[in-house]
Amino acid sequence: MNEARHHVVVVGAGFGGLEFTRALAGAPVRITMIDKRNHHLFQPLLYQVATTALATSEVAWPIRHLLRKRKDVTTLLANVTGVDRAGKRVLLDDGSAVAYDTLLLATGARHAYFGHDEWEPFAPGLKTLEDATTIRRRILLAFEQAEREADPAKRQALLTIAIVGGGPPGVELAGTIVELAHATLRGEFRHIATRPTTV
Repeated sequence: MNEARHHVVVVGAGFGGLEFTRALAGAPVRITMIDKRNHHLFQPLLYQVATTALATSEVAWPIRHLLRKRKDVTTLLANVTGVDRAGKRVLLDDGSAVAYDTLLLATGARHAYFGHDEWEPFAPGLKTLEDATTIRRRILLAFEQAEREADPAKRQALLTIAIVGGGPPGVELAGTIVELAHATLRGEFRHIATRPTTV
């Protein structure tokens, strides 16, 4: 590879970073893609991971595999801690830096708690695999706890799930939880009916 070619650094291997990299195919550049994870995540289906409909491997694909045919692309697993704009360098958490001619920051979005970060332990977002598996664990644990709960009011409280956010992920999650309760888990428990689950 010709190191003298224009060097493009792409931070983030989400939809934006991958599409930008795809658009540069055949251009006289070399590309370094940096992401803190080793996989591209198809976020629109995270609600299905959260409700047991899909496994994590069905929504996360190795970045290196996705770009394996691109000889002009190098992938780095690293955390970016800053950008030295004057020196045209991306700073990494291990103390090293990657020089660039052109930089694209495509790090995506994260959910917000409107200045109330203390809410996060009680209301995980749905942007990462970890978020989806946390939600899945909490949903399934609620059914398991309800199975052992003798008090009808406490049992119903365990079978009541609140979703904050009415955008596509929230609506899809709500619908899939209802499907989980009404169909998938139907008949799985001996001491509770899952159908009265409230979302």
